[in-house]
Amino acid sequence: MKKSMTPFEREAMLLGLLQQFIEEKLTHGQLLMQLRKKVLGFSQERYASLAGISRRTLSDVEQDKESITLTTLNRVFKPLGLKLGLLPRQKHMMQELLSNLTQQGAPDDHS
Repeated sequence: MKKSMTPFEREAMLLGLLQQFIEEKLTHGQLLMQLRKKVLGFSQERYASLAGISRRTLSDVEQDKESITLTTLNRVFKPLGLKLGLLPRQKHMMQELLSNLTQQGAPDDHS
């Protein structure tokens, strides 16, 4: 029997997989499959039902089929609290963006 993860372990795994995706080490299909299996422990059938799509559509997304729409991709990532967006391709721009986002999330020293 598989050991269940704590919420903190789930979040750490989710963030690690997202980092791999941002670093282009995973495709969106590979990311979804890893999140579905490792973070949630769901079968394709169960996750497809949760996302409101067919198991076949989920399979197509996980296999990175070309015909998947943006609407479908957003639908499959929604149960995980994720949505698709635009990211800069240039590494220096990505680092700047992440740095700016980190600074925005830092506690305000003026309180």
